[in-house]
Amino acid sequence: MEKAFAYYRYSSHNQDDGNSINAQQQAVRQFAKENKIKIVNEYTDKAKTGTNTNREGYQKMLADLDKHTEVKTILVHVLDRLHRNTREQLNMIYELKSKGIRILTVSGLDTSNEDDMSVILDEACQAEKYSRRLSKETRKGLMVNAQKGLHNGGRPPYGFKVGKDKRLEEDHETSPAVRKIFDMYGAGMSYSHIIAWLNKNGYMSVNGGEFAKTTIKEMLSNQKYIGTYIWDRKSAKDYRGKHNSHIEKDEYIKIEDAVPALVDKDIFEKVQKRLRSNQSKVGSHNGKNYYPMNGRIVCKKCGKPFRGMVQYSRTNKDGIPQTLYKTQCTCHNKKTVNQKYLDDMIIFALRECIFSPQNTAELLKRLNEYADTMTSENDIQLSICQEELEDLKCKQQNLIDVMAKGLYTDSVIQRLQTIEGRIKETESKIQELSEQKKAFTLDDLTAIRKAFVPFVRDVCCEENLTMLDDTISKVSIDDEIAVKFKENITVDKDTKRNFN
Repeated sequence: MEKAFAYYRYSSHNQDDGNSINAQQQAVRQFAKENKIKIVNEYTDKAKTGTNTNREGYQKMLADLDKHTEVKTILVHVLDRLHRNTREQLNMIYELKSKGIRILTVSGLDTSNEDDMSVILDEACQAEKYSRRLSKETRKGLMVNAQKGLHNGGRPPYGFKVGKDKRLEEDHETSPAVRKIFDMYGAGMSYSHIIAWLNKNGYMSVNGGEFAKTTIKEMLSNQKYIGTYIWDRKSAKDYRGKHNSHIEKDEYIKIEDAVPALVDKDIFEKVQKRLRSNQSKVGSHNGKNYYPMNGRIVCKKCGKPFRGMVQYSRTNKDGIPQTLYKTQCTCHNKKTVNQKYLDDMIIFALRECIFSPQNTAELLKRLNEYADTMTSENDIQLSICQEELEDLKCKQQNLIDVMAKGLYTDSVIQRLQTIEGRIKETESKIQELSEQKKAFTLDDLTAIRKAFVPFVRDVCCEENLTMLDDTISKVSIDDEIAVKFKENITVDKDTKRNFN
């Protein structure tokens, strides 16, 4: 018997009355039976448009045709199940013909029969015309929804959910991750650091897996996160049915404050600024070697930036590769600066400015204001833990009472063991919260000052990078190193004398 693959498709859930695929199957199987054709495999695409070839079932069928050369026939209900684009339809027909494969419909149309080709071409044109008319009518409805700021289908952006009125609402389970992503990137953190934080804190992508760098990048430019609804910004499909996501229309729907803002506009603009300049600053904090001054050091003569790098051809006396800041400018010989020397010098100077004696009272005041905030949060957590502990102990006693009556089942024992484990964890958490420091003293300030240089130099975190952005304006290097701090940083006389 002749061997064949069968293919079925319907366009949308709105068109499926529960029998669409079944009706196609019954018709195709009956046709195969009457014509003594053996269907060796069937492929289905549900709620997939015929104008797009990126369909799982369709692509799987084509791949299997290459593997199983004994299959020379594709059975379909009608040809528009395969395509509703005339060009794609004809390309497929002639490509399969070159491999000796034909397409058969239950009405008897056969792509291997030249006499049928005029009918096939006419049907393909009619199917494409219908598809375009349907798309136009569908688009009218989507346009009305968009003008009202309603969600127009598909998955909502991460951090949002769709409400009963079809408007986007904040998803309080995932929105904290969105804010953290913007804060970390705005502080200079890499995509890898952001993804590591998301993984560590149990946040998963909408697909249930780890976040991809491309996903993070798309999120960072999504204006819905500042409350701006945008629809139909990207260019229309070209003659191949493909979108160019880099081309935008001159006119599209944009409505301010149409969705809940998850991110402050200032941090959003800071992120956009970094995204725009990212090409010239690529790799600032992405590698395993952390260079805190990357993006802040320039050649004094030409303004070209220095970049951190590992110099393997030169090692110190311990045989450890040198880490350097290096420029490729042509205004003089290639300059290199020892990374540890430069970072230590700048961060030490910064420490001397911040922790100067005249700032001691203000620093202690700020630290204790922060401690008061943390104490308030700590008290809330402590109260929640104590309530949870009481509830767990009540459940524990109930299970003990059940066992005292002789009901020693495995499930009861297992539940008791689980609750006892949770009691220990909760008691440990209560002890930890109870022991947390309530106020900062002068000794604490001295300890912070001592740890300042190594921590800022070695730890890549958003707090450090934000602080460096807020304090260091520019580092210019020529025969001398000139560090310019922001206007809010006052350099005292002793520090100036030390470095001059």
